[in-house]
Amino acid sequence: MKPIYINAISIAAPSLMGIDQAKPILMGENQWQLSDFPKLAPQLLPANERRRTTSYIKMALQVADEANQNADSLPAVFASSCGDLFIIDHICNSMTQTPKFVSPTQFHNSVHNAPSGYWAIAAKSQAASTSISTGNSTFSSGLLEAFTQALAQQKDILYVAYDYPTTAPLNKKTNVSQAFATALILSQHKSENSYGCIKLSITHNQKEKSLCLNSSLNQLQQSNPIADSLPLLEALCLKKTSSLYLPYLNSLKLQVDVL
Repeated sequence: MKPIYINAISIAAPSLMGIDQAKPILMGENQWQLSDFPKLAPQLLPANERRRTTSYIKMALQVADEANQNADSLPAVFASSCGDLFIIDHICNSMTQTPKFVSPTQFHNSVHNAPSGYWAIAAKSQAASTSISTGNSTFSSGLLEAFTQALAQQKDILYVAYDYPTTAPLNKKTNVSQAFATALILSQHKSENSYGCIKLSITHNQKEKSLCLNSSLNQLQQSNPIADSLPLLEALCLKKTSSLYLPYLNSLKLQVDVL
């Protein structure tokens, strides 16, 4: 495959709110420390829509907006390993009660492509979007989809990946204990702010998945499937040539060569 440039990065996680705050940690200058994840209120959403959304959706929109600061209507790929489990839990509890009342707003927020729909409203975008989930390999699957679209369509692609923790009992069925989201702009063309370029390939290589160079981030990486993006974000911020191995389907690995 031809290389694709990463022309923008955004991030939202404990102690990593925005790329400006995250860079010193991603570049190994500072240590990461756990902190409370703030309540988000993305201002690009109209007030009525913002009241209807959940923390999960707001986090996705936050990183999408930070990455796509030029406000172009880009085709987009949205990826989440388990969707909005807080809403799912609420709906399931409602079905055990009498009367069985499920809010229409909660119901439409429960579908997997709800964040991409709210993004289209907020960004006034009529561009196509794809929503993906493949469990613990979700970040890799979404990255490969966005990479392929950038090659095939010869357009810039917005890639947004995100997962938000839920409460008991569903929290026992997920690998999400901390909020984490990131967004990238993938392009065939280098911008003046480009972080570098990547090439992707699927491999049977039995190497363990890549871990963070800044070992203080390893705890965060293990707390959310989307946080498997951290070694890639480090390499891009450092402009470090490297080959990374991320979990993919059926025990395969996605090899990400940062050039």
